[in-house]
Amino acid sequence: MMEELFKLHIYYHMSKRSIEEVEVLAEMWVDDIGSVSADVFIDACKLHRKTSQYMPTGKDILDRCADVWAERQRNIKKLPEPIPDLTPEQIKAHADNARKATKRILKNFPISKRKTRKQLQAEIKQVLEV
Repeated sequence: MMEELFKLHIYYHMSKRSIEEVEVLAEMWVDDIGSVSADVFIDACKLHRKTSQYMPTGKDILDRCADVWAERQRNIKKLPEPIPDLTPEQIKAHADNARKATKRILKNFPISKRKTRKQLQAEIKQVLEV
């Protein structure tokens, strides 16, 4: 952050300010802008230099950081839609087979009969093997 602030100091001909004042200003900026990542901060400073003829305030840089972040979000490529491994015909065939198996299972298991879990598992296994 100090390096970018010194660049801004030079760029905007701020020779009225001493190096000590620039260092104090940098400390204030760290308090105000310290949570911004270095790359976003650098890009925000570059953007400000391109768009303004005046030395930025901390708020100016925060506004440019928001602009940089928004531009990055717009440039993120969306993931492509996954290509299904199955063709529509295969999907339909699997669905039909699942419906047929369900009908066979329900046909062989009348609701009126009460069976243990092991009996049901054995009968389901037997029906699926057919």
